[in-house]
Amino acid sequence: MTRLALIAVQLEIDADVTSTPERYRAHLETSVERAVDAAGPSDARVVVVPELAGHLALLALAPPAAHRAKTLSAALGAAAVRRPFDVLRGVATTRLLDPRHAVLAALAPDGERFWRGVFGPLARKHGLYLVAGSHLRLGPSGDLTNASFLFAPDGRLLSTTDKVNLVPGIEDRAPRALGLARGEADRLPIVDASFGRLCTLICYDGFREPHTSEERFVPLGPRLAARGGVSVVANPAANPWPWHGRWIHAEPDHADEPATREEQWQREGLPASLAEMPFARWGVTAHLVGHVLDLRFDGQSEILERDARGVRRIARAEHPDRGGHVTATVTC
Repeated sequence: MTRLALIAVQLEIDADVTSTPERYRAHLETSVERAVDAAGPSDARVVVVPELAGHLALLALAPPAAHRAKTLSAALGAAAVRRPFDVLRGVATTRLLDPRHAVLAALAPDGERFWRGVFGPLARKHGLYLVAGSHLRLGPSGDLTNASFLFAPDGRLLSTTDKVNLVPGIEDRAPRALGLARGEADRLPIVDASFGRLCTLICYDGFREPHTSEERFVPLGPRLAARGGVSVVANPAANPWPWHGRWIHAEPDHADEPATREEQWQREGLPASLAEMPFARWGVTAHLVGHVLDLRFDGQSEILERDARGVRRIARAEHPDRGGHVTATVTC
């Protein structure tokens, strides 16, 4: 029998921790180390960091002038002004003429190098499986994706997962969105770990149904079940809507519609996916919280267990707007 510690880092961000790469690195390291200490001894550990935390590395790496901007887009634009040749290369590489996309393509490789440099050593230092949230990845084909690294206890990069289901109007190629490319649903990485099988579903990929009826959406729980399922599904998340506020797609005259984002998450997100399809024994959701520039995030990290009786929550963050961690030790 293996004692497995499941750990969700509820990472809190603000203008101070993202003001320099040194401060952001220290904040990330400290947040992970505190969570690991709180979990206590075990035979194996899985740590999950929130989605989009790697995107903010681009802000941390930006020059001081960029931090005086009002929005993240303006800050990254100011950072890219000093790198015109990289921006031109970004246009040529991605084949999209959108200036915002060219800026992201120019800056993404630096953000990925920073991200690898933080989390590979952290995984090795603490001897754990580390799901490093998500970051912007510029692929060999020129596509930009929302990607998540999984590091082994010896610090090796085990897999890279590209997000499949993009949030409409935010991540897809709608006007003013990020223009990201989608991952391939049938090529979702599954890793054989010391305790069993492990995979990553980035935020919306953990949902059982789409937010709207018009968007392209692929339920991934059935795809994983068809491949034999996993022991642990990591669910790095970043929710940009008020957790206790009215869900934007709820219909006021429909009593069966979820009223708040929190309720909608429970009805349609990972808890509902696991209830509908037994594709994992445990689920670990780690939320990004706090605000910086024009970005604000809320959410309650949680750890779920599915058995013959159904899905139950075995640990949850107390607050949706404060940093911290959630841990649970299970036997497998």
